[in-house]
Amino acid sequence: MPIDAVAAVTYRCNSRCIMCNIWQIKDFPEMPAEEYGKLPNSLRDINITGGEPFLRNDLVEIIKVMRRACPNAKFNISTNGFLVDAIKRVLPEIKRIVPDIGISISIDGVGQMHEQVRRVPNAWPKVLETMHFCRDILKIKNIKFAFTLNEMNYSQLKSAYDWSKKLGVQFTMAIVHSSDVYFSKKNELKISGEELERQFSHVINSLLKSLKPKNWVRAYFVDGLYRIARGLRRPLEPFAGEDFFYLDPKGDVYPSVIDNVIMGNINHCRNFQNLWYSHQADQARNAVHGFENNYWMVCTARTGIKRNPLKVANWIFKNKIKLARDTRVVTTNNQ
Repeated sequence: MPIDAVAAVTYRCNSRCIMCNIWQIKDFPEMPAEEYGKLPNSLRDINITGGEPFLRNDLVEIIKVMRRACPNAKFNISTNGFLVDAIKRVLPEIKRIVPDIGISISIDGVGQMHEQVRRVPNAWPKVLETMHFCRDILKIKNIKFAFTLNEMNYSQLKSAYDWSKKLGVQFTMAIVHSSDVYFSKKNELKISGEELERQFSHVINSLLKSLKPKNWVRAYFVDGLYRIARGLRRPLEPFAGEDFFYLDPKGDVYPSVIDNVIMGNINHCRNFQNLWYSHQADQARNAVHGFENNYWMVCTARTGIKRNPLKVANWIFKNKIKLARDTRVVTTNNQ
């Protein structure tokens, strides 16, 4: 049974991002809250996303049902942070249900760049207000800034990462992907050269210098994104439709947010186990097995990393040694 899931509770969105067309989708069906009770109790990580999740008036009830169905799961809400008043009203209720709730707030640059990518006025002040509310008022420990790298903003990766450190929040990132089922847009990343390397190296090396092993694993993940940005193959197989799945707002289950093949619909099954082991689900797994689609995102990489701890540890060991050696050389030359 799967251990990781991304659940989009709505495709309604109040952002107009250049790399995503979800906001153009109109009248997409949305499951009632009680149907989320069919999620399998095997799940250990659930990312609640959209669209913009806080546009659902019954988000508290959805999370309450999910929590009851998946008591051992870690919950994270991905938001653009623009609905400040709604977040201030709803998030305290959610935190009472899930005390260790995680919040990922999208930033695609600092200040004006974020607003250019999101195409929403005053986007940056709203993000900061949401972050301060989560950090200072609700005392949420697991807060992330989530950066999506594209051709417009790649030169701000370093700045966005440094802002996260300055504000004392975690940093996660993705690069633009094409997806018919999720982003509803074809994206191509055509970037190369020293600037791209400089931006990624800053983040990777900073994470490797951290005293937290979790950040070393994040460095491995970011290096995988750098590989894809350069047109190389991802470092690990993601096990789509085996370890994780994507659930759309109307209840269709997909192997991932990229793989456009339906495993079944949660509304049409008695329980999730029947869906997961159905003939349709097996056909979907066979259709996406292997390296046909070259994607690398937190939701797809996490389980691959868990399956290959020695490979990841070997990469961390080699690169920490290399970083220490390079730092020593620079220090010697400066002296």
